[in-house]
Amino acid sequence: MTNKNSNMITLPYKIERAAPPFAGEGLQSPDTLARHFVGEYTKRGDKVFDPFAGLGTTLFVAEAMGRTPYGIEADGDRRDWVAGQLEHWTHLIHQDAGKMDKLNFPKQDFCITCPPYMKRTDTWNPLYAGDPKYKGYDAYLRRMGTIFSKLPLVMKRNATVIVQADNIAGKTYTPLVADFIQVISKHLTLENEIIVTWKIPAPQALNPTHTHCLIFKNNKKK
Repeated sequence: MTNKNSNMITLPYKIERAAPPFAGEGLQSPDTLARHFVGEYTKRGDKVFDPFAGLGTTLFVAEAMGRTPYGIEADGDRRDWVAGQLEHWTHLIHQDAGKMDKLNFPKQDFCITCPPYMKRTDTWNPLYAGDPKYKGYDAYLRRMGTIFSKLPLVMKRNATVIVQADNIAGKTYTPLVADFIQVISKHLTLENEIIVTWKIPAPQALNPTHTHCLIFKNNKKK
């Protein structure tokens, strides 16, 4: 078992379920990542939550490991594709993650998620499905903060929340890791940042050599 206070681990990069034809590139996190952290931080029967379920990696892995999955997905096609393969299909809600506190979820034991990314130079805001009224990176970060302000209401006290993040290289560098820390730390306590390096470079990943996992605790004073 890996030391939870370690700052670096190495995992294989492996996606075990083929994506549906309608899925865009880069929507799937590797099953190996979810399996590692679900195994480290939960036990059988625990409730595992992903407010950005995407193509369901967290939920599929949690259910296969004897945990009870819960999640939210804003895209109806993705929600239906994932729900159709889950035993606990009613636990995946088609909704905006910012409304998680209104969905009557039971208190969750653990959360691991990878929010949709956005470059600093983009105008299309994935957290508003591209609504031009909310274009730009600043609006994206504000909305991310609003969403994570609701998460403590869904999680058990002292529950662990893990957020996967990648910096985006290019002509204009996007420091998503630092920006996520700044926004989310207003609502959850940052305990550690673990860099996960891939055993073999993964050309299909945004960063082919590694990713960052931000470890938060739901213990802020109310």
